[in-house]
Amino acid sequence: MYRVPFMIGMNSVDLRYMQISFTRDEGNHLPGISLTQDFQRVEFLTKLDESDEGMRALIRLDYNDSKILSKDQGAYKLLRILEQTETSALCEVLAVGPLARLFSSLEHVWWVTPTFVHPNGMLITVRGTKDALRSIRSSLGEFLSDGYKMKLGAESLHNPEFIELLPERQRTVLEKAIEMGYYDRPRRCTQRDIAESLDIKQATVSEHLQSAEATIIHAFTTEP
Repeated sequence: MYRVPFMIGMNSVDLRYMQISFTRDEGNHLPGISLTQDFQRVEFLTKLDESDEGMRALIRLDYNDSKILSKDQGAYKLLRILEQTETSALCEVLAVGPLARLFSSLEHVWWVTPTFVHPNGMLITVRGTKDALRSIRSSLGEFLSDGYKMKLGAESLHNPEFIELLPERQRTVLEKAIEMGYYDRPRRCTQRDIAESLDIKQATVSEHLQSAEATIIHAFTTEP
């Protein structure tokens, strides 16, 4: 059974979001890279359990030919097919790739949606405590070197300890972006919308957001 790691009381635990993405070329040494060629999309839905072998999970597979389901994959072991159509299948799998095993071994951090493999690479969304997310950076380096991108979610970005690091103009633009839902999933506004609300150029919004995100990510992932 899945173990609930925290009991939430009057003062809730400080959980944050982070996204990690890498291209097919950056992850070409991982066993799961074949998924980018075999499927149109492999979507992680939820974790069911974990063990020394890996992570048992529900995933959705989108494909052009259902025969691909019978192919052995290095990233997972197919346990059973729950539902299937000509182009899609809902499956229970044991994810045994190094990234799945890494996150299974870590406490206080979890894969959440959206997490999926696509023809050009992979996007992983994780949620966890500040310390747990910080520790991921060094762990990921063992598998991906510097070949990946990190992005914090609004729940992480809108935090006093990070907001205070920013110049006033960057802070204003970032707070407006969070308020308007720029970092929501799915995104509820564009950079142009933010620019119009602040009466500035879209290029200025883009520059401020990129600078703010870079500053916060550096502070977030660097050990004190």
